[in-house]
Amino acid sequence: MKIILIKESSLLRDGMKNVLQERFIDYKVEVYGSHDCITLFQQTINNGLVIIDADTQTDILSTIDRFTNKNVKIIIWTSSLDKGDLIEYFKLNLDGYFYNGMEKEELLTAIVSVINGERYVHHSLSPILLEDYVKINKKIPIKPKGILSKREWEVLELLTKGYKNEEIAEVLFISEKTVKNHVSNVLQKMDVPDRTNAVLTALRKKWLFI
Repeated sequence: MKIILIKESSLLRDGMKNVLQERFIDYKVEVYGSHDCITLFQQTINNGLVIIDADTQTDILSTIDRFTNKNVKIIIWTSSLDKGDLIEYFKLNLDGYFYNGMEKEELLTAIVSVINGERYVHHSLSPILLEDYVKINKKIPIKPKGILSKREWEVLELLTKGYKNEEIAEVLFISEKTVKNHVSNVLQKMDVPDRTNAVLTALRKKWLFI
């Protein structure tokens, strides 16, 4: 069984390789950077552990995809707390989420946990994972900022519920002409041809829920 570390060449990488070799003597430890990943991708790996540094100068998502469904456990190791990047990684349902700066024993314990079939999420990353989990399971819409005005969001929400212009006007206490203007603005800003596509886009992107 192999432990593969994908990380750019550095003293830290060399030190980590030595630590892994000392602790996991029954495993073959290999290290790769972005310049020699092609050699790794040419191999057939059906059993092992892959640790990917998110700062590696390679396509991280594509690299992860190459090892998915191959009985390979995958760990992403990040130094960033950027919510957007982390949520994308969380969606991949990987085996481990490590954070830069982990102490030696903490790192080794986490790797053992993953090898034993447990999922490990570093405590610095777990609040973001929990927040995303709650949003998904409670179906809290995630509305992007700067696309629509508050009133336009209200109109789009009512369109999602199947309301007609006159019904929207009644609910929002505005004229039907004003509703038509808001609908036109929504379509233009969302770059869709009609209200049906506006609703479908909002639902697909989880901006709104029915």
